[in-house]
Amino acid sequence: MVNFAALPLTAIAVLASLAAANNCKTGLNYCGYNLLGIGNYGAQVNGALRAANQPTDDAHIRESLFHCNGGNNGDISFIQYCGGGCRDGGSGKSDYC
Repeated sequence: MVNFAALPLTAIAVLASLAAANNCKTGLNYCGYNLLGIGNYGAQVNGALRAANQPTDDAHIRESLFHCNGGNNGDISFIQYCGGGCRDGGSGKSDYC
């Protein structure tokens, strides 16, 4: 007999694991706009910019390059601001200025 009470718990566990999978890939570099698109990176992007004494305006948030340090939260660090625009490197490849 199927335990219907366990089904919602299983579904929640699966959804939680999918949500957690939306971290950056360790070792790759990401444009800010791509980090914002793959997960809840707003606070981390702002924090990395502040830690590097960079402005936190929209241009710096979206057009800066960040390194994915990894970890459970997909930690990032600021690399540089791409004044000429940040470019998407494609799936599985680093973004670049």
